[in-house]
Amino acid sequence: MNEDGVDPENPRPAGHYPRFRDNEWHYVPDELAQTISLGPGGDGETGQDWVLTYTPEKPDPDDREKILVRLTPRALHELYIEVKDLSADARMHGHSSECDLCGEQVDLDRAIPNPRGEPCHKHCWAEYTGAPEWFSDHV
Repeated sequence: MNEDGVDPENPRPAGHYPRFRDNEWHYVPDELAQTISLGPGGDGETGQDWVLTYTPEKPDPDDREKILVRLTPRALHELYIEVKDLSADARMHGHSSECDLCGEQVDLDRAIPNPRGEPCHKHCWAEYTGAPEWFSDHV
């Protein structure tokens, strides 16, 4: 355990983020925050994807290895959409989910539950259930 109470060997907080429990997790402490970068992957050539890089914490500092994530233009756009105009609190807690009816992202502040309790757009729910046209604008 480090001074932040995070185990670099297992950085996912116990009991949190169950949806991602089988994924590899990394932890970037404050002193490594300057290792985070986002920029073009090439030397300015047209058509180069962007790269997100960071160096995660490891129990042995000599074992740290820079992680590189290649972002296609669509992936870069999705990253931008996820973080633009959001408060730090909204970024920390998540703010959208996949609409259970159409598969597109739906803002959880504007979503309504479908009969299974999954979030969906009001207009998708109205179309699915045959609700009047005015419904999606007034709920």
